[in-house]
Amino acid sequence: MQKKIKLSEKLMEKHGKIRYRFMNAYLFATVFQKNQEALKDLIAALLRIELKEIVSLEILNPILPGQDIDHKSCIMDILVLLNGNIRVNLEMQVLDEGNWNERGVYYLAENLLDLKKGEDYKNLKTTVQIGILDFDLWKSGENPFYQVYELWDTEHDRVFTNKMKLCVLSLRQAEKAEERERQSGLYDWAKTLTAETWEELQELSEKNEKIKEAVETMITLTEDERVRIECMRQEKAERDWINAMNYATEQGEKRGEERGERRGEARGMKMGIQKGIRQERENTLKLIAKMSQNGDTEYIARLLEPEVFEQMAAKYGMKA
Repeated sequence: MQKKIKLSEKLMEKHGKIRYRFMNAYLFATVFQKNQEALKDLIAALLRIELKEIVSLEILNPILPGQDIDHKSCIMDILVLLNGNIRVNLEMQVLDEGNWNERGVYYLAENLLDLKKGEDYKNLKTTVQIGILDFDLWKSGENPFYQVYELWDTEHDRVFTNKMKLCVLSLRQAEKAEERERQSGLYDWAKTLTAETWEELQELSEKNEKIKEAVETMITLTEDERVRIECMRQEKAERDWINAMNYATEQGEKRGEERGERRGEARGMKMGIQKGIRQERENTLKLIAKMSQNGDTEYIARLLEPEVFEQMAAKYGMKA
């Protein structure tokens, strides 16, 4: 029987619901940048390697706890350099924006391109993009707990190169974890990230010293008012995105009904509604992306107001 790890008094006195969880992308990035030993343990589990194989770790996109962050996106990442030759980008995403496959490939390619002009291609660093997702990536078929994708030779069943990998941890599929994922600690890390109560975190901390350290770092950081403000701003960014998507769905239904009515048949109405929802969602996502890039984030939550939506659509040359 595994010996329980002794918890600190600060952790033991916590009870009930957790106000700021690891699922808050800002807090996730801040905690693991602050506690690099915990980060090493998480990365080792994700890369399926021994912790001792990580000799060095350097944060390439550091943020200071409480630092004022522009929450243009609901996504934050941690970009690290392992052992001087492996770039790993961890991305926490709780909202399904419908484009993670393409987004993952884009960031993988972007982080892969780190050669200086004239440098030999053999110096290209191995790059790994890891998506920690709180939604199912695949809308049809099976969603495993953890999946690794590589550039593959389909004709001869072999890896084309080991310089690039794309990994997906599906937090909602934790109970599908295989034995090796439970033994490596990846399952416990997933349960830590999704924990909603302090009792859950206490139980997990008693099994893994690095999880305990990460939880204690989270407690310390959230005692800082500046950190709590940034956590709240992250939550607001997510609510704004959800509101905008709800508006897109409502508009899609209305326009779909109009198309169906013009056709004068039930089948036409049903198809029109579905097409309208799909089109409005795509248009709204594009508009939000442009607004975020240009600093109009304060208007995202107000896209539910028809006049604001029309104003922003006109500003960015999109059809309202």
